[in-house]
Amino acid sequence: MKTAELDEHSLTDRERKNVSILEAIKRYGPISRTDISKLTKLNIVTVSNYVNNFIEQGIVIEKGLDISSGGRRPTIVVLNPKSSYVVGVDLGVFSIEAVLADLEGNVVARSKAPRPRDSADSVVKSLTDAISEVIKNAQVEAKKIRGIQIGASGVIDREVGTIRCTEGVASIYVPIAGLLTEKFKVPVKLEHDVTTAAYGEWSLGAGTDVDIMLFMYSGVGCGMIINGEIYHGISGTAGEVSIKNSMNVSDVWIGNLTALKPWAAHLGIPDDAREAIQKGGLSRISELVSGKLDKITLETVFEAVRDGDKLAIEMVQKAGERLGVRISFLVNLMNPGAVVIGGGIEAAGPALIEAIKKMVRLYAFEEMANAVKIVPARLGEDCVALGAASLVIRDVFASV
Repeated sequence: MKTAELDEHSLTDRERKNVSILEAIKRYGPISRTDISKLTKLNIVTVSNYVNNFIEQGIVIEKGLDISSGGRRPTIVVLNPKSSYVVGVDLGVFSIEAVLADLEGNVVARSKAPRPRDSADSVVKSLTDAISEVIKNAQVEAKKIRGIQIGASGVIDREVGTIRCTEGVASIYVPIAGLLTEKFKVPVKLEHDVTTAAYGEWSLGAGTDVDIMLFMYSGVGCGMIINGEIYHGISGTAGEVSIKNSMNVSDVWIGNLTALKPWAAHLGIPDDAREAIQKGGLSRISELVSGKLDKITLETVFEAVRDGDKLAIEMVQKAGERLGVRISFLVNLMNPGAVVIGGGIEAAGPALIEAIKKMVRLYAFEEMANAVKIVPARLGEDCVALGAASLVIRDVFASV
């Protein structure tokens, strides 16, 4: 098989068919060629020719006979997940997580370490160490490792391979992708963490079987998957669901901008809880932080929610309502099949999801509101790393 090095915006017809057929096998296998043809809407002769090539390449295996609906029993095929391996990396604000996975997205090895905050060189070294660790721990043949993808926060220049950070950490103005490609001798790519996580949820999590999926990454961004492809926009930065926070001119004509203001990733939940307790609200949250209200975090509030604390549940519901208004705009605009809530806030549980659903029912048009599924992310804290691995799997599929 060729090296997995592709530009997702310029797949050839053959590469797109490769991805379509292999995704069908990955998701629904064991599966017959006839059923692949139905799922992909490709004719049976085309599917058979492609599948035969995949079998020759070792990425697909024939596995017995399917039940016949009349005539000769068809053979069924499955993906050979151990034919290749991929590495996905989450370059977060506070940590670096790397996973080595097979072609079904099963994690074989993982590593996690704090992200250095002092210099680009330190970050590059930590990335190199994390990737080296998972490769060593996985004990797979080096030639089977097909590529590395990094999902990172900040402003990404995918062509140059640099990252401008906006979270108080050192930006990386060295060609990080090129440096790591030289080190590991496989293609290395960069992608935004939000869109990386979105693709992971579409490929491995909650987005299966919908043409349009939106992924709300906490309160700070939205990943958009359309017909199995990440939508980047003309400048590669699509998915911002707030307006520029500049109020130097009169906003009277705009009206109330609360629903479109930039938010923190925690949706203001810890701040709201702190303010409510300072005003006399009774809550287990105070006990969890030993009365030190400045120590309240998102996790603190969520723990109180799981304990049934009324004030904590109220704070989560209010945040869900605010987010639900924003999601309503997107539901009306995009008419998605699913909106996946992730990035950590999904850990709030049903209180958050139900509040979002309530606002979508109120503010989205009935036809769109009835059609969309609003669900929590399934990949949890691994969503960026597994999303990155999924993007490499896609490249492997295209390049067979």
